Amino acid sequence: MQLSSFLSLSLCLLLLSGQLSRAQSSEAKVIIKDTTHFSEVFDESRHYRLILPPDYYEHPNRKYPVIYFFHGYGGRYNGPADGERSVSAEARYYDEFNGNIARTGPDSLDNFAAYVSKHDVIVAKWDGYVANQYPRPYDIGPVKEDKQFIDYFPEFVRYVDAHYRTIPSREGRAVSGLSMGGFMSMFVASKYPHLISSASFFCPSSAFIIGPKALQAYTSFEEMGKNYVGLPIRMHIGAKDFLRQHDLGLDQAFKTLELYYESWHYGVNYFNGFHNTVNIEGQFDFHMKNFRRPIPKPEQWYHIDVYPNFEVWNYVLKSNRTSVGYTLLEAVSQEGFKVQTKQWLPDGPAVPSLSFELTTDGLYAPNTIYQVMRLDVPKQKISKQEVQTDAEGRLRLQWQGDQTDIGIYQQGDSGYISMANYNLDTDMPTAWKEIRLTPLLWNKGGKAVDSIQAELIAQDEDIEVLSSQQTIGNIARGALYQQTSFSLRSRNPKLDRAKLKLVLQYADKKEQFLLEVPFYTPEAELENFAIADGGRFSLEVEGNTLLGKGNADGKANPGEWISILAQSDLDTTYWYGLKLFTTDPYVDWQNRKLKYFSRNDWSGTQRPASELYISPDCPDGHKITLYGIYDFPKAGNIPRDNQGALSFIHETRRVSFTVEVRK
Repeated sequence: MQLSSFLSLSLCLLLLSGQLSRAQSSEAKVIIKDTTHFSEVFDESRHYRLILPPDYYEHPNRKYPVIYFFHGYGGRYNGPADGERSVSAEARYYDEFNGNIARTGPDSLDNFAAYVSKHDVIVAKWDGYVANQYPRPYDIGPVKEDKQFIDYFPEFVRYVDAHYRTIPSREGRAVSGLSMGGFMSMFVASKYPHLISSASFFCPSSAFIIGPKALQAYTSFEEMGKNYVGLPIRMHIGAKDFLRQHDLGLDQAFKTLELYYESWHYGVNYFNGFHNTVNIEGQFDFHMKNFRRPIPKPEQWYHIDVYPNFEVWNYVLKSNRTSVGYTLLEAVSQEGFKVQTKQWLPDGPAVPSLSFELTTDGLYAPNTIYQVMRLDVPKQKISKQEVQTDAEGRLRLQWQGDQTDIGIYQQGDSGYISMANYNLDTDMPTAWKEIRLTPLLWNKGGKAVDSIQAELIAQDEDIEVLSSQQTIGNIARGALYQQTSFSLRSRNPKLDRAKLKLVLQYADKKEQFLLEVPFYTPEAELENFAIADGGRFSLEVEGNTLLGKGNADGKANPGEWISILAQSDLDTTYWYGLKLFTTDPYVDWQNRKLKYFSRNDWSGTQRPASELYISPDCPDGHKITLYGIYDFPKAGNIPRDNQGALSFIHETRRVSFTVEVRK
């Protein structure tokens, strides 16, 4: 061997030895605790792993923030044994781009330990193991047990705070996760923003079936973004991740809301852009920044919950809902709040005949009388009552109705303007056509309000607000105002819902209200479709499935429930249901249904399919004009480890067509 070759080989061996030494040193620095605790939620012992800083026991008075990490499909709290192949992507992590090939922690590919070795933070990894579903964790999609991981999170936090030296407050906690664990991080953060200071998601699933076992519902987190108002969130998106198309939908939805949101897109230099826990340092640095400078509780917040009873930001809401649906708390502040229900998100009909009880946070003077005004929004009916706070300054309110706006004030308080609702001058807006939006404003404060500056601002770049600013004169106390309109139009035929905010400025106040405007723009006429009225159709995952309800003759008849199905351009094997919209008077729109069917793409997302009821008095030969949306696989089922994001890409169609009703 030549001397130069020998020296080169020796240098390589020395460098490799140094890298391995650093890896072993990093592994030796941190303290790994794999143990159990008894959970009252599960009524059993649950495993968990804690990764503690190397000098944790050397500083008995020091307290640490905690990042709670949720593993993905096939993962566990402790990863696989050293050298064992894992189906959990976070166990395969290394940062090739930065040249850091250190394999640290008991799992040789787990770099959480490397991060903790350099930062004053604790990483807590819970165990999503469910015996009858593994390797699928967390008992979601579908829910099979009444014991819920979402209920377990506060218990786990209390246990960790009680047994380790943590910062036992919202400012000292964060959540993060990969894939299904990324979805759980979104779920936990959306339900408990008052318990954490930030949340992050590595390549998350965007949707799953969640909720109580008896009321479980398909939930897309594209529709849950308002829950993160006031909570910093961050997402990692891979260029070849098989969930990429769904995560880009999340990315767009989060960007059009008033959020502290950032995303990081990675390509071939980071695990070739595939589905993985990459750039842990960047993600966890985001949490450390928010530990140092936490965002305070928002003065006005929003919350959507699939559970009929819940607690958030010290507000406790209870209802008698016994059917699947969602409760939406909106524009919650000291001056009041709005509540409505939906059978599905974002545009389902209300859940009818509900009673509510809500106890506020202790924002008010103790043992004091307050004036409470309630607006029944659909009926535009106002009622008033006096309510006394308890010794902690909390108000306990009760009411009935599916859409309510409530104002809270004392005699002599200033006025407060709420946007209770809005109206459009057309039932089904389409792209390029100018529409007029008229907000329903309500003064639910203590005095009249003069000289209100109202501005409508588009959150989507494809929405043009043509008359954005208006000046409103006087709105008396308790008065409704519906005389000011704004003109806008969509410049994108693929935009289904526009996100906007209405900003109201008056006296010393500046309030804003988030709203969405639906658009129904057909890109083509649907020529070939099937009518399901009790017949069976071959679906992508469910196979031979009964759809609709009727005589199964494939025609629309009065008194039948019908669905519409279409096929893809590439494959006529399967049928795909359409989500439908119409203003036809012979369709019972308030009693429509929406069903969901699985995609064969490992994502947890599902396809919606409408069921519409045709009125028994529909005339023979009447033609119903419909607008529909559906999607189908564009590239076929290519092995995901070969093509990544191209494996499960889907194409969305927006179409119009007519259905003739025959007796």
